[in-house]
Amino acid sequence: MITINMIIMFAIGFAIFVAYMFMLLKAIMWGHKSQEQERLNDPELRNYYARHGQGDLYDYDGMGNYGRFPSNPYKKANSRKKIK
Repeated sequence: MITINMIIMFAIGFAIFVAYMFMLLKAIMWGHKSQEQERLNDPELRNYYARHGQGDLYDYDGMGNYGRFPSNPYKKANSRKKIK
């Protein structure tokens, strides 16, 4: 038999669980963003990639994007005009 006290305790426990999961995900995202900013602003890593011909820190394999992704997302892919 379910009583009012059981429902209240379930609601309180569920609210604590939801708050815990929200704060956990928020802490994970904050840690990820701060670590990414630290990595992007690290002068040693920037010098290393610049020395080896990789200016883009997101291009780890050195293959480039070869037109898979436009370098400028605001430009249309076919905006290059042929010069005669």
